[in-house]
Amino acid sequence: MKTTTIAAHLVQRLRELGTDEGFGIVGDFALRLFGRFDDLGFPIRITADEQGAAFAADAYARIRRIGLVAVTYGVGGLKVANATAGAWAEQVPLLVVSGAPGMSERQNDPMLHHKVKTFDTQIDVFRDLTVAQAVLSEPLTASREIDRVIGAMMREQRPGYIEVPRDMVDVTIIASDGPLELPAPFVNKEALAEAVRLVMARLDGSSNSVLLAGVMAWRRGLRSDLLELAEILELPVATTSLAKGLFPERHPLSLGVYMGAVSPHSAVKAVEGADPLLAFGALYTDLTMGGFTAHFDLARVINCTDTRVHVGLTVFEDVPLSAFLPALLSAGRSRQTSASRDYSFRGCDFLPQAIPLTVESVFSCLEAKLDERHGVIVEPGDSLFASVDFAGPGWCLTSGYYATMGYSVPAAIGMGKADPTRRPVIVTGDGAFLMMGFELAAAHFHGVNPVVVILDNDGYGTQRLLLDGPFNDIPTLNTERLPDVIGAGKGYLCTSQTEFWQALQAAVADEDFAIIRAKVPKNQSSAALRRLTEALAKKV
Repeated sequence: MKTTTIAAHLVQRLRELGTDEGFGIVGDFALRLFGRFDDLGFPIRITADEQGAAFAADAYARIRRIGLVAVTYGVGGLKVANATAGAWAEQVPLLVVSGAPGMSERQNDPMLHHKVKTFDTQIDVFRDLTVAQAVLSEPLTASREIDRVIGAMMREQRPGYIEVPRDMVDVTIIASDGPLELPAPFVNKEALAEAVRLVMARLDGSSNSVLLAGVMAWRRGLRSDLLELAEILELPVATTSLAKGLFPERHPLSLGVYMGAVSPHSAVKAVEGADPLLAFGALYTDLTMGGFTAHFDLARVINCTDTRVHVGLTVFEDVPLSAFLPALLSAGRSRQTSASRDYSFRGCDFLPQAIPLTVESVFSCLEAKLDERHGVIVEPGDSLFASVDFAGPGWCLTSGYYATMGYSVPAAIGMGKADPTRRPVIVTGDGAFLMMGFELAAAHFHGVNPVVVILDNDGYGTQRLLLDGPFNDIPTLNTERLPDVIGAGKGYLCTSQTEFWQALQAAVADEDFAIIRAKVPKNQSSAALRRLTEALAKKV
């Protein structure tokens, strides 16, 4: 055992998990805590808004296992509730650390600023949004409480909440000398062996098997195992929208994104006609399944979750995905009779023309121009739907189930800091950019210079297809002029394919950030969104 402080113990645990910075906005109840983080060489990257900081930390966590957003009490903590809800829905280990009034200040229940109802109001809100919570009010238990919250987050892949009263920041606490223990999930070895045997037998007797890669395969670090399994068994792979890019989309075995009726007919036919369909860690939500337009024969589905494996109607309990996929890969290796083919990635071509832009042509340009140096972030809405037809160069981040608008620009900050080898490319709508666009200044301030493509269709275009009215109209902004306000970057206004192609070429070649405002017709939507609306109309 050793003596330490709350900030030092938090930083130690986060570094053990691969995180060396956080995001947030300071306030008087958190000043001392932020100062101690800085003393420890653990910077808190300041953003334009607390919700932006939480989105940045969410994106960071998707790449680096866990992300930290640090805020002050009340006005800061409650502003990150929405982002925390999104992290819960999409199973992201986002740690919310909030400064708070000191324990001595709370005596006699005074009316301190930022307080709502009681001093417990904020933690009560987060009880419904996080998997574990703690107020670090006791020196003897503080380190154990930190370990308990972080351990639960990593085990369940959900957000957590820690509140640090400001008079506890410099208090000496007792902590373990060793690293954080994250026990592996229990595995029923007999059930695991039988599940592997049964699945391999199903695969051996099939000529139209397909793998469906879900987001939990990503969360559990199984990307390389999935790729090798597909290549050894020569099985086509589709991903869900939340896992877009988990399997390389320019790989010859890639079917792209499966999102129910949103996806191209070829992908739908391959996935829904597969026998068996081997699904790894897929979340079957309304949005990821195209408004529940997915059609599966459960008898032909092998569904591998974070805790169990379903082979048709047979269930193997205590066979988690993290154990099953490596075991299945081992079985596949042992049956391999010849060397795997040399899989070379397919190229992407596009010939721009001097004709008006459409959503599809914007994504066609992006597909042809982007490469492995880029990571893509797409905003919920038609940007997300259109990305189904887009073969990206690498992974893709999105709020693909919770679908919170304004995610993409601040997420680029987290992505850029988590993986500096890839430059963020954002595709967002004019409505979403209006919400969080000024986080672009914070991104540049922290050395992250994304390419931002704004699909400007004069308002909430996705909503217009459902019900149009003045509530879908928004202020028009000349967003291409924002670099003048920030004092850096370049802006472009494009109305034709050739203009967009030239702007994208310049933006990709330049190291500074770029805003490309792509004007598309007000009532024009992507082919993917049209497929969805047609399917839903038939369903209704």
